[in-house]
Amino acid sequence: PHQRRHVLLILLTLQPYAVSVGVIMHSVHLGLLDLRAAQQLTIASVITFLTFFALVRSGWSQRFGDPVLTFPHALVSIGLCMMAYIQLGENRGNVMILIAQTIVLAMFRLKPMQVLLLGVFTVLSLSASIVFMMMTGSLGNGSSSVWTHFVVGGSTLLTLSLIGKWVSDIRVRIGRQARELQEAVDTVKQMATTDMLTGALNRRMMTDMAETELRLIERTGAPLCVALIDIDHFKHVNDHFGHHAGDAVLRGMAQHTQGQIRQVDKFSRWGGEEFLIMLPNIASSEAMIAVERLRQSVAALNFPGYPELRVTFSAGVAQALAGETLEHLIERADQALYEAKGLGRNLSILAGADIKVLTPPQAVSGEALS
Repeated sequence: PHQRRHVLLILLTLQPYAVSVGVIMHSVHLGLLDLRAAQQLTIASVITFLTFFALVRSGWSQRFGDPVLTFPHALVSIGLCMMAYIQLGENRGNVMILIAQTIVLAMFRLKPMQVLLLGVFTVLSLSASIVFMMMTGSLGNGSSSVWTHFVVGGSTLLTLSLIGKWVSDIRVRIGRQARELQEAVDTVKQMATTDMLTGALNRRMMTDMAETELRLIERTGAPLCVALIDIDHFKHVNDHFGHHAGDAVLRGMAQHTQGQIRQVDKFSRWGGEEFLIMLPNIASSEAMIAVERLRQSVAALNFPGYPELRVTFSAGVAQALAGETLEHLIERADQALYEAKGLGRNLSILAGADIKVLTPPQAVSGEALS
């Protein structure tokens, strides 16, 4: 999409080129410009346009800050206008309008200082063109009009450049404010949906997503499971290692879990040391396998700065029943979690069935969990 837009922008410059060629042909018709000079100016204009079009169309210009190459294109265009100004005789006043048009078209893409430099370059080029005509004696009887062009046209073009710089300043400022506003919106959105400590979804966001998923499975009949996870002996971690260690455990647990689950699964901090995983499109047996795999990997997890610290978790897994509310689904998972804790922790238990222990209780490793 950006490449297409850049090509369209370069095609907009066709209009000034077409007008320039029209002025050249009209000058030939009036006898103000010889055919050879007209051909040279026309060929130079065509080559300039095709060169910049090819650079943009090929994608070569993408390496620059302005892929449309507005500033160099405007400089070359003004240079061509000055060549025409020298050649056109009494019809050269039309060139001043084309130069002004070039500056106006460029001001909406150039940086403020570039617009000002473009105006200064224009005035200096006009001065150089007049000096060249004086030295070569090509002014003829048009010397008075040339000096009028220099005084009136030069000051007008310079003023136009100053206005263009002002417009460009406003455009840049508005763009910066728009980016800052978008960053603020993104920050607020993240704060509204994400737990700031762990980077996991917060409870409110997970609730909304889970309720949406429940409505979806009512229509599709697809399975949906949730796993309520509680870090074992977390209070002892805080008491023995300090709250910084507790925060490190929560962050490490969250980062590890998000790297283990599927992309379609959702992971949230449910409260304190509790986390909730939503596992769509899998039955309870598959969900239990996934949670068990996670439980085993967490038991071997290292926490930077706390080499002796190891943690485990207990989990309650529940599969949504037909017509079941989210509140009831979470309650069943919580009951299974409570059973896991009662049986010694470091267990995964499936709700709605006889107490189903996938692995026997293991000794909690690490001094914090002794």
